Amino acid sequence: MLTLKFVQSMYLFVLVAGAVALVILFYLRYLTNRAFKVQLRMVDANQECNYDIALFLPKASELVKTAEIEEIFYDIHYSESTVARPAPGTRHTIVRTITRPDYSISLGIVTSSPRGYQRYIYMIIFETLFLLIEMDILMKIKVANEALCNFSKLHTFLLHDVKNVTQFIKGLIYNIDRIKGPEREHRFIEYLRGSAPALSVRTDKILSTLEIGMEKDEEETAEEVDIARLIKDLFALYHIKGEAAGEGALPTQRHKMVTVFDNIIKNVREKSAREPGIECFSSVREETGSLVVVIYDTGSPVKNIERMFEPFYTTKESGLGIGLFQARHIVKNLGGDMAVENTGRGVEFTVKLPKSAKTEHIDAAGE
Repeated sequence: MLTLKFVQSMYLFVLVAGAVALVILFYLRYLTNRAFKVQLRMVDANQECNYDIALFLPKASELVKTAEIEEIFYDIHYSESTVARPAPGTRHTIVRTITRPDYSISLGIVTSSPRGYQRYIYMIIFETLFLLIEMDILMKIKVANEALCNFSKLHTFLLHDVKNVTQFIKGLIYNIDRIKGPEREHRFIEYLRGSAPALSVRTDKILSTLEIGMEKDEEETAEEVDIARLIKDLFALYHIKGEAAGEGALPTQRHKMVTVFDNIIKNVREKSAREPGIECFSSVREETGSLVVVIYDTGSPVKNIERMFEPFYTTKESGLGIGLFQARHIVKNLGGDMAVENTGRGVEFTVKLPKSAKTEHIDAAGE
């Protein structure tokens, strides 16, 4: 009798346990399906945002709420960009951080339940979100590097500048054939003297456009570049109102310096077309082991100024958004630094370039 009751009890226990297991399995299947749907929606949202992390993360924050993830927090750095949202003060969080030479990602989620089976679902969504973010960053870095190499060779101003140089040479030949009398000869020589600095700067800019991104077997020979003189020539080239003051030279490749300061001053020229009457001022000074150049304009502040060095970010309808990125890339490779900020006197660029490294290179080459 006892044996029969025991068997019946065990049978009932097995039935109940099986029913509970089935309920749990169906519930986990429901959660997994829901997580899978969230994954698909995140992938679609990322594509709709054109793989822009700053646009994608707010949408992802809304999507994960359907999977009982209350909040996303992050601190992401790549290229010259930073996207951050502070972590809330709560215990139920999952956090992951990685650091690479070109980027770093710290991502966390706030969960509504610490239960084990729920954590499994959270991790599925969390890993998907982390991989999407890392993929977006790697795409940006790869595209930026390739574009810096390829677009710089085909920069939009290239044809315009080649045309200007060609017209100048043709005009020169035409005028030489028609010089008659000492007065016209004197005027022609004065014209050449006035045009030579601007033409030299423009030619260096074309050469730098063609050479950026090209691999070279040997390091280029540096020369002593008068930075103050170069900035004055650029002011004259773009008809900039203002003053270029100070003195300072740097042993480096001239075309690199032309690219750096041309991109800064060209921004001022384009801004002055929208804001007539603004002026630009520059100062060059030597500090211990460094050359510091400050350039500022008297125009309006720049919105989203923290994104000015971000590749492909531009406020101009026809801009590519790589000029200032390219300039800062050159400065960083030379061991210097380049910054921009809105100040009380206007938008101010500061370029700091070391002198010692290139000086040692020249000495070594000389030996």
